[in-house]
Amino acid sequence: MATVEATTQKVQRILADEFNDVRLRKNGGFLVPGGSTAAFVEIQEWTPDKDGNPRTLVYIWAPLGREVKPTEDLYHWAAVEGQQFRLGTVTVLDEKDAGTCFIQFDHTIMGDYLDPAELTTAVGAVLWTADDLDETVHDRFGGKRYTDPSE
Repeated sequence: MATVEATTQKVQRILADEFNDVRLRKNGGFLVPGGSTAAFVEIQEWTPDKDGNPRTLVYIWAPLGREVKPTEDLYHWAAVEGQQFRLGTVTVLDEKDAGTCFIQFDHTIMGDYLDPAELTTAVGAVLWTADDLDETVHDRFGGKRYTDPSE
């Protein structure tokens, strides 16, 4: 039973204790840079429990490539090789009206009973997996790499 506000505060405390560089985003989420990418951590409202109490999800994602040309090989790679991780999956998002795709690596955990080790492990796993996978996406499928919006 956690509101978005309560979960956000807890996530902020956990991230600040574990990572050296945690940035607050305008949307209320967080950015944790690492290697050639960054992990974005967003807290979202989820359906209430059976008693009507609020619940939340913590959505963690990292960009692998942007403006990537959609091909059958890309979708096959994402559906097969991008789904074999113990934590996280590759997701291909069509960019409306652009004729390109945005590729990300993501994982979701429940925010209601958030364990600090669970969150930091998930953020680290998404971050470091994406740091490896963005090379594969760029070399194999092209597109543009992640660029830090603060630079």
